[in-house]
Parts: sequence; structure tokens; C-alpha cells
Amino acid sequence: MPTIAISYRRSDSSAIAGRICDRLLAHYGEKSVFMDIDDIPFGIDFRSHIQEILQRTDILIAVIGSKWLGSNADGSSRMLEKSDPVRVEIETALERKTPILPVLVDGAKMPDSTELPVEFGNFAYLNATEVASGRDFRNHMERLVGAIDSLTTGTTALPTSSRRQPAAPARRNLPNDLLRYFLLPLVLLLVVHHIVINAYDLNTLYLQIGCVGIPLLFGAALSRLSDRSAVAAVAFAIGLGIVGDSAMTVSQSLYSGDPIMPQTRFEWWDNIDFAAIIALGYLAGYIGERTLRKALGSKFTRA
Repeated sequence: MPTIAISYRRSDSSAIAGRICDRLLAHYGEKSVFMDIDDIPFGIDFRSHIQEILQRTDILIAVIGSKWLGSNADGSSRMLEKSDPVRVEIETALERKTPILPVLVDGAKMPDSTELPVEFGNFAYLNATEVASGRDFRNHMERLVGAIDSLTTGTTALPTSSRRQPAAPARRNLPNDLLRYFLLPLVLLLVVHHIVINAYDLNTLYLQIGCVGIPLLFGAALSRLSDRSAVAAVAFAIGLGIVGDSAMTVSQSLYSGDPIMPQTRFEWWDNIDFAAIIALGYLAGYIGERTLRKALGSKFTRA
């Protein structure tokens, strides 16, 4: 595995640099990626600290946004200051001949050589890759991983369809995803059911609202925070619908003493309705978040 350091300016690209780091951590492992190079202990010469980090680095990722050069209160460029940590990171990598891969985020362009310190040499002419925070983020990250592999191993990365390693993090994270996006909404559904039906015998409309709202939120969270595909979302939705409805039926039966299995056609249809409401609410949240993210991504891309 290559050892990767990520250089970025906090005032420029902190959020997307964090997303890039998370994706690289998932692919290469926690011991392979350093992000906050300039997170320097007190009393330590930051130049020595940066040199120590880059001694263990196979490649430096330079995340470049629209404000990467930095700006002081008087309008002067921070990048032209000898003491600027981002400048020191780039200069140190150049001195050590560490491969540097510029990553342009959210439509940023490579700075002109006239805007950079003389010590940067041909940095302005390095071939950069792009990472957008919108709908293309996943595809751009796959391309970035391929570029890293190519630079660190000297071989061309395999197409995405034949890459086996990126699937491993999803398998490792499956228990966490089941806990966050399946068991947690299941528990909340049971709590709402107990309050509405068992404890206070309220109108079932309130239960229906809960059976839509809770899955809706967690379906959106699955789309936003997880790498799960639409197929996985459908599986989560159907599973939550069936298990959620069954668990609520058992809870009500144990509380009231009625038979667990539905006894009439109406009771069967009532169970099917609630299972469908839960499943469709979950899928609506997943699809709605994806659609909104794509719409916003298109807006930012056009801008």
C-alpha cells in the first residue's frame, strides 16, 4: 500500500479534503493516509515536522481550491511567504522528489506560475486531476485512486469493474451500516408504535406518520453517508418494512394478549400496508437525497 499525505489549506478546501481523506482511508487503510500535516505539536519546528511526515510519504496529494494561494488581510498572497505551511509542504515534497498529484476541487484551476514561489519550479505545469463535491464525487475519486496507484507503482490502474479491493471496505462496514441504517430505525419504529398504540391508544394516523418519517430520514442518511448502492437500499427498505411490521405486530400481541398472526383478511392487508409504507418511505428518502444532491451538483457545475 502506498503512503499518502494530503496537503490543503483549511480556509480553502477543508470540507472536501476531509471527504477525500475518508475515501482514501477506506481504500488504503488508516495507516496509509496522513491528512493534517500542519497539525504540529507545540514547541516543534513545523519545517522539521513536515519533513518527518514526508519522509514516510510515497505521494503528496495537493488539494487545490479557488483560494488555495491564501490571502492576508492586506490582500497579499500567503503562498509567497516563506513561513506558509502549505508552501513548506509543497517545497519539501519537491526537494525530496516526492511525487505530487494536484487535485482541483469544485472547478478550481491550476495557479499560474507567476503566482507561485520560484522554488515551486514546474509545479504549475503538473497534470492535475479533478474532484467535484457533487454527483461526480464517487467517479472522480475512483479516477484519483487510479492515478495514485499509477504514480506509486508505475502501472496503469485496472478499470473499476475489475478492481476487487475497493469492495472490501463496504464488506467491513456492513455491520456498522446495519446498526445505523437498519437496527436504529427499527428500534425507533417500535418506540413510536408502543407510544401510539400500546401506551396511549392514539389514532393510527400518528403511527403512519412515524412509519413514513423515520424510514425517510434513514433512507436519506444511507444515501448521504454511506457508499451503499441502490440495490442495497432496496434490500434495506424491504427488510425494514417486513421486520418492522412483524416486530410491531408481535409487540402489540404481547401487550394485548391477542394472537400474533393476523386472523382476518383485513388484518393481513393492514400488515402489508404498514410494511409497504415503511419500505417506500425508506426508498423515498434514499432517492430524494440522491436527486437533490445531483440537482445541486449540476447547479454548482454550471456555476
